[in-house]
Amino acid sequence: MYIKITENNAMQKVAMITGCASGIGRELALELAGLKWTVAATDLYPEKLRPLEEAGCLTFPLDVTNNRQIGETVEQIIDLCGHIDLLFNNAGYGLIGPAVDIPLEKLERQFRTNFFGPVEIIHKVVPFMKARGKGTIVNMGSISGITPTPFAGAYCSSKAAVHAWSDSLRMELKPFGIKVVIVQPGGIRTEFGQHSAETVSGLLKPESWYTPIEPYIYKRANTSQEKATPVTEFCSRVIRKIISENPPPVVRCGKRSFFLPLYKRVLPENLLDKMMMKKYGLVQLA
Repeated sequence: MYIKITENNAMQKVAMITGCASGIGRELALELAGLKWTVAATDLYPEKLRPLEEAGCLTFPLDVTNNRQIGETVEQIIDLCGHIDLLFNNAGYGLIGPAVDIPLEKLERQFRTNFFGPVEIIHKVVPFMKARGKGTIVNMGSISGITPTPFAGAYCSSKAAVHAWSDSLRMELKPFGIKVVIVQPGGIRTEFGQHSAETVSGLLKPESWYTPIEPYIYKRANTSQEKATPVTEFCSRVIRKIISENPPPVVRCGKRSFFLPLYKRVLPENLLDKMMMKKYGLVQLA
């Protein structure tokens, strides 16, 4: 049940967050609800949003690859709340597997979810932010988009696209009072690794060149969960930064979020390649 925001509480801060059924999205929603924001929590699986409803969030079904549904959902939120102060494009997943084994349709789905979906949501939200002369857009990137690894080419490239597009968008929207922030997590303790491993099982075929090192591919799927930062700690730190008066253009947080970008910046490419190939078993194929 939705209660329309009235003039008496029209100044309430409103956040729209995608991918809220679990993990980072759910904790972001709970964190902002605890700060007395009105939270419009969305997800492809709305039946999993019940805990957020109980916490006082508004919930909406949303497939970020469905442009029609995106438009309808944004209109619903505006109709109910009057405005959106913060858009957090969090929904996404990691497609893991050898680059040469990934069919084009799976690669397209990765980009529709991680990149084109957020682009379309922003297209629908920014006119309302411009009309008010303020707003904050947060796009979920990844340190994987800075330092690509073997067996994650699809995921890494989709996040690199998010980074580049967000950089351009930040400059273009600044004259209108709209801020753009990129969050680049390291290892955060969620179900991300489990979901990534599921993409491997549906992709790797017996005839693949990489079947002899299959365990390493699953290792890459679960890398984000190695000594990972608790999701509540991550979300608390991120929220504090992005709702500040002057949020930084890039927020990095979580295990390896400092060192992996540093390696990319300072190490020779050949040396970094050797390190990655050893870590993920590719030297065994030589």
